[in-house]
Amino acid sequence: MITDDVHVDAHVLATDALDVVHAPAALHDDAVLMALLDRGDLLPDWDDAWVPLEREWLRRLRLRALDTLSVRLARQGMTALALEAALASIRIEPLRENPHRTVVSAHLAEGNLFEALRHFQAYRSLLRTELGVEPSPGLERMVSAPRR
Repeated sequence: MITDDVHVDAHVLATDALDVVHAPAALHDDAVLMALLDRGDLLPDWDDAWVPLEREWLRRLRLRALDTLSVRLARQGMTALALEAALASIRIEPLRENPHRTVVSAHLAEGNLFEALRHFQAYRSLLRTELGVEPSPGLERMVSAPRR
């Protein structure tokens, strides 16, 4: 039985993540951002049958929230915070393109072409090594357009 005195991190993380994903407008709340950045996997040392499914659900929800938050922060011109959220998403799952696109976009918005290119090249190398594929043409265009 859960009482009001019990604080469950997974429940707080899920609530915060759902708030970000379903917020109709830009959301900037340092407490929510820190909750999304600081949380780890659900019960990482447990192997009960129900844990992997719940762990994966919470991980994917956190990724979606970080991606949503990073895009919203970038649109608000808060590129430093957008980078933090995008990089947190990359640390969780480095092969997904969405957060890499936000990192490149944020660097370009700050006028840091070198950083945008460096990040793109590192991501392209990772994709080639791990999956034998290239980044999407859209991401490629993002970094090639400023060089023209």
